[in-house]
Formats: sequence, C-alpha cells, structure tokens
Amino acid sequence: MGGLGLIKSLAEKEQELLARLEATRKEAEDLVRRAEEEAQALLREAEAKAEALEAEYRKREARETEAILARYRAQAEAEAQALRERAASRLEEAVALVLKEVLP
Repeated sequence: MGGLGLIKSLAEKEQELLARLEATRKEAEDLVRRAEEEAQALLREAEAKAEALEAEYRKREARETEAILARYRAQAEAEAQALRERAASRLEEAVALVLKEVLP
C-alpha cells in the first residue's frame, strides 16, 4: 500500500507545481502587459514633448526671422531716405547748372 501513497503524494505534488506554474505564468503575463503599457505611455509622453519642442522652436525661429527682416527693412528705409536726400540736393545743383547753361 506504500506505493499507492507515494503515487498519490506525487500526483498532489504535481498538481501543486502545476498550480504554481500557472500562477507564475499569469504573473509574468501581467508584468509584460504593465511594462508594455508603461512603454507606450513613455512613448506618448516623449512624442508630446518632442512636438512641444518643435512648436517652440518654430515660434522662436519665426520671431528671429521677423526681427532680422525688421532690421533689414529699417536699414533699407534709412538708406533710401539718405539717397532721396542726396538726390534732392544734387537735383538743386543740376537745375541750377541747367538754368545757367540755358539762360544767358
């Protein structure tokens, strides 16, 4: 009868090991699922941060470009005004020269 008790004990041990194995498998699946969820959350967060950085970069570039354009416009307007003033003074000289040549 000792052999029957040993077989029964082995069968119980096998059932216990199978139950522990199943519990461990489920725990591993849960760990993998949580890790995947965390990875996806981190990826979404990283993408959102990258988009925010890109938007901020584009805004900064637009501001810098506008500042450069404003500086060049102001410089061009100043140069144009200087040319107009110089041309006006030269025009008076030219008119005086023409009048001197035309009128006796």
